[in-house]
Amino acid sequence: MRLKTLKGKITLITVTFTLTLAFLVATFSFFLFRSFALQSQISSTEFNLQFIGAKAREHMVAIDSLIRWSTTNAQVLAYLETEGTQNDLITYERVKEEVMNNLAQRYVSRIIITDINHTKLIHTGLSMSDSKPVTVSNVQQVLPASYTQNAGWSHIGEDPFLFTDEQVLPIRRVINRSSSPEVTGQLYLAVSAALILDLIKNYTISEDSSLFLTIGEHFYEIRDNHFNLMQTPQLVKQDFDTAGEQTTVNSVRIRGEKHLLVTCPTGFQDISLSQSIPSGKVRFERTMYFGLLAIILVVVLLFGLLLTLLLNRLFNRPIAKIQERVKAIAHSDFSSDPSIEWDDELGDIGKGINDLALRIDSLLERRIADEKKKQELEYRMLQSQINPHFLYNTLNSIKWMATLQKAPGIAEMTTSLSRLMKNVSKADEPVISLEAELALLDDYFVIQKYRYGGTLVLHNSIDSRFLSLGIPRFTLQPLVENAIFHGIEPKGGAGTVMLEAYEENSQTICLIIRDDGIGMDQKTIDAVFAVASSPAKGMFREIGIRNVAKRIEYTYGAEYGLSIESVVGSYTKAIIRLPKRTKEGRPWP
Repeated sequence: MRLKTLKGKITLITVTFTLTLAFLVATFSFFLFRSFALQSQISSTEFNLQFIGAKAREHMVAIDSLIRWSTTNAQVLAYLETEGTQNDLITYERVKEEVMNNLAQRYVSRIIITDINHTKLIHTGLSMSDSKPVTVSNVQQVLPASYTQNAGWSHIGEDPFLFTDEQVLPIRRVINRSSSPEVTGQLYLAVSAALILDLIKNYTISEDSSLFLTIGEHFYEIRDNHFNLMQTPQLVKQDFDTAGEQTTVNSVRIRGEKHLLVTCPTGFQDISLSQSIPSGKVRFERTMYFGLLAIILVVVLLFGLLLTLLLNRLFNRPIAKIQERVKAIAHSDFSSDPSIEWDDELGDIGKGINDLALRIDSLLERRIADEKKKQELEYRMLQSQINPHFLYNTLNSIKWMATLQKAPGIAEMTTSLSRLMKNVSKADEPVISLEAELALLDDYFVIQKYRYGGTLVLHNSIDSRFLSLGIPRFTLQPLVENAIFHGIEPKGGAGTVMLEAYEENSQTICLIIRDDGIGMDQKTIDAVFAVASSPAKGMFREIGIRNVAKRIEYTYGAEYGLSIESVVGSYTKAIIRLPKRTKEGRPWP
């Protein structure tokens, strides 16, 4: 009976969920499809405008190149600057040749080159046969004598010499002398509006849409192969993304109606093409939409029916709780959860999971405790293993000092030995200040200095601001001992050990121990870090280089430790990397 009730609840919930999901999917699909249709139309318009703009840009660049040639060509400048008419025909033919060789020559309606006083004139272009004669007396209609500034690519107008009402883009330029900035001539070039009109001849748009051309501050509507100047549309908002970085889609008002205006720059000066799309009239196939909607509803309903059958058979609630419990264990929650211990087979699985979690928790606790004990025992072992050979050598040195000379060195060595023994016994303080570590090193070095007859020198250049830095006890001494025994002593002469400190970065301080001994090759360095022992004649049997590195890693983490650089026959340098912390663990300095 209880299972039937559960089955009824699952069925009711699944059916309700399926119907709700179907409604939401249908609603979402409707708005998504409309948005997609609009975005698709915008993208298609943007692509078409970019294609037309790219073609127009090619011709505009070609015409601009012709203008630059005409205003800088040496033959043209010589023609304008010299008196007489002996070069008129040659210069005219050269200009005409340049026009005919230009990529956009069919759009060069007219080009006029004249001197500043309008006594010389070169006139050519494709519209000469359909226009009035251009002479030095009427050229002022397009090139006033007072005109001394460049202008062009700024508006669309009419050519006053044409018999027809063909529109052109008038461009005016001044021509400067070759030897000075003084104006020596003028240029007028009429670019046929067909440069744009030819590109949109086969461009199809709806009756509600229009094409526009923006040149500088002028806004033209293109209709019936004619550019009609109109007021710039009123901007409502800009809220659509486009594929092009410079393409814009704005909501504007044109003749009182709201449109989307897609604008793409041609990439040449301030010239851009635009197309309007009436808002609320985005075209899409309704039949395809309703067919797609019907398919979505059928698929969702079938999915809901299948889901109902599966849920009735599998009882997903207990399984979901078991999954949640397993995830909690994966996230280190090993507490017991009695709510998954049902009186059935799934309950047996729940009990097994709880038992497993408790056993894992117990095992981890034991493992952590064992690791802590292992590290503590290893550290104490490293500190406590005194080498009797070292004590013998030290006492023997004291004996010979007392026999051979009456010097205060005996007291100094005895005092240093006493302090060393006292420091060795302090195993309960694994991290000390750098100041205390240097004091320990000084005591050790006093003994070694007497032992080697004053041939050893310890040069400490560590700044006093580093003295509060925390460092594991007996870090410097084994490294200095290694420098003496394996670097300086085999050299058979005097030697120096230098100590330095510097800040490597915002987290790390480096301590440098450098000796001028015999050095070692890379194979020896690798062997030093691979073997945990050191020669028996040192102060500590097992506090070797590798163990120093391991103690630093145990204390501060794997990013800190010890490295060695060496050049055979020159030097050895040990680099200790420590975090910026005091011995109490507070931030340094």
